[in-house]
Amino acid sequence: MLLAIASWGCTFVLTVLVLSAVGAPGDGNHAIRAVATPINLALAAGITCALATVGASMLALRLRRQPAGGGAALGLLGLLLLVLLLPALL
Repeated sequence: MLLAIASWGCTFVLTVLVLSAVGAPGDGNHAIRAVATPINLALAAGITCALATVGASMLALRLRRQPAGGGAALGLLGLLLLVLLLPALL
Protein backbone atom coordinates (compact mmCIF):
# COMPACT_ATOMS: atom_id res chain seq x y z
CA MET A 1 0.00 0.00 0.00
CA LEU A 2 2.87 2.34 0.83
CA LEU A 3 4.42 1.70 -2.58
CA ALA A 4 1.19 2.65 -4.33
CA ILE A 5 1.08 5.89 -2.37
CA ALA A 6 4.74 6.48 -3.28
CA SER A 7 3.79 6.08 -6.96
CA TRP A 8 1.20 8.83 -6.53
CA GLY A 9 3.84 10.97 -4.81
CA CYS A 10 6.29 10.47 -7.68
CA THR A 11 3.59 11.49 -10.13
CA PHE A 12 2.98 14.67 -8.11
CA VAL A 13 6.71 15.45 -8.05
CA LEU A 14 6.96 14.87 -11.80
CA THR A 15 4.05 17.21 -12.40
CA VAL A 16 5.62 19.94 -10.27
CA LEU A 17 9.00 19.54 -11.97
CA VAL A 18 7.58 19.66 -15.49
CA LEU A 19 5.37 22.65 -14.73
CA SER A 20 8.31 24.48 -13.16
CA ALA A 21 10.39 23.86 -16.27
CA VAL A 22 7.84 25.38 -18.64
CA GLY A 23 9.10 28.80 -19.62
CA ALA A 24 7.95 31.56 -21.88
CA PRO A 25 7.95 30.83 -25.62
CA GLY A 26 11.25 31.66 -27.23
CA ASP A 27 13.35 31.17 -24.09
CA GLY A 28 14.92 27.97 -25.37
CA ASN A 29 15.27 24.74 -23.45
CA HIS A 30 17.43 25.96 -20.55
CA ALA A 31 14.74 25.41 -17.95
CA ILE A 32 14.02 21.83 -19.01
CA ARG A 33 17.74 21.07 -19.11
CA ALA A 34 18.09 22.36 -15.56
CA VAL A 35 15.52 19.91 -14.20
CA ALA A 36 16.23 16.99 -16.53
CA THR A 37 18.10 14.98 -13.89
CA PRO A 38 15.42 15.34 -11.16
CA ILE A 39 12.73 14.49 -13.74
CA ASN A 40 14.58 11.32 -14.74
CA LEU A 41 15.13 10.34 -11.09
CA ALA A 42 11.45 10.88 -10.22
CA LEU A 43 10.38 8.93 -13.30
CA ALA A 44 12.68 6.02 -12.41
CA ALA A 45 11.45 6.02 -8.81
CA GLY A 46 7.81 6.08 -9.95
CA ILE A 47 8.28 3.17 -12.33
CA THR A 48 10.16 1.19 -9.69
CA CYS A 49 7.43 1.84 -7.10
CA ALA A 50 4.71 0.84 -9.57
CA LEU A 51 6.43 -2.43 -10.44
CA ALA A 52 7.12 -3.17 -6.78
CA THR A 53 3.46 -2.46 -5.99
CA VAL A 54 2.34 -5.05 -8.51
CA GLY A 55 4.79 -7.61 -7.15
CA ALA A 56 3.93 -7.01 -3.51
CA SER A 57 0.19 -7.04 -4.22
CA MET A 58 0.41 -10.30 -6.10
CA LEU A 59 2.34 -11.86 -3.22
CA ALA A 60 -0.20 -10.52 -0.70
CA LEU A 61 -3.08 -12.01 -2.67
CA ARG A 62 -1.35 -15.29 -3.43
CA LEU A 63 -0.03 -15.95 0.08
CA ARG A 64 -3.30 -14.76 1.64
CA ARG A 65 -1.46 -12.22 3.77
CA GLN A 66 -3.50 -9.02 3.97
CA PRO A 67 -5.37 -9.58 0.70
CA ALA A 68 -7.44 -6.44 1.31
CA GLY A 69 -4.27 -4.33 1.41
CA GLY A 70 -3.00 -5.94 -1.77
CA GLY A 71 -6.29 -5.33 -3.53
CA ALA A 72 -6.40 -1.73 -2.32
CA ALA A 73 -2.84 -1.15 -3.56
CA LEU A 74 -3.73 -2.56 -6.97
CA GLY A 75 -6.83 -0.37 -6.98
CA LEU A 76 -4.76 2.75 -6.23
CA LEU A 77 -2.28 1.85 -8.95
CA GLY A 78 -5.11 1.20 -11.40
CA LEU A 79 -6.65 4.55 -10.54
CA LEU A 80 -3.29 6.23 -11.14
CA LEU A 81 -2.99 4.60 -14.55
CA LEU A 82 -6.53 5.63 -15.39
CA VAL A 83 -5.82 9.25 -14.43
CA LEU A 84 -2.62 9.27 -16.48
CA LEU A 85 -4.08 7.55 -19.53
CA LEU A 86 -7.47 9.27 -19.56
CA PRO A 87 -6.24 12.26 -21.63
CA ALA A 88 -4.82 9.85 -24.20
CA LEU A 89 -8.17 8.07 -24.48
CA LEU A 90 -10.17 11.25 -25.11
